[in-house]
Amino acid sequence: MSKIILAFFIFIIVHGCSYEPILKNKKYDFKFKSINLDKENKTNNILKNNLLEKSKNSSKKEYDLYLITSQEKEIISSNKQGDPTIFQIKISLNYLLKENDKLILKDVIQRQVTYNNINDKHELLKYEENILRNLIESISLEILMSINNNF
Repeated sequence: MSKIILAFFIFIIVHGCSYEPILKNKKYDFKFKSINLDKENKTNNILKNNLLEKSKNSSKKEYDLYLITSQEKEIISSNKQGDPTIFQIKISLNYLLKENDKLILKDVIQRQVTYNNINDKHELLKYEENILRNLIESISLEILMSINNNF
């Protein structure tokens, strides 16, 4: 009898716990009427697509978002021959949120990541792209959460 009860509880626990990332698939109860970028580049386009993907198109709350981004790649450390060994990527984002041409939120987000050099330059470029995507995803989630929390 105890084996049947144990099997029953295991069955309930396994089928009752459907793991789902909280922020990854969340749709926010607002939409962006427009997202204005200071310049067209890969970073801004990825950020814009992330924000548009997570906003709800059927919402009545409409905002205009203005993004000003800067991105830097620095050499933090070099070896004796002068070859870089450690890099750092910094992304800084100033954003303004307007509703009906009225400023309702202004904030600055800065993210940075330090990583080691890879001898294979192709692998290094792929690794840097992955780092940038992760940073941009983090920034877009922070924007969405700050808008959601403030309104």
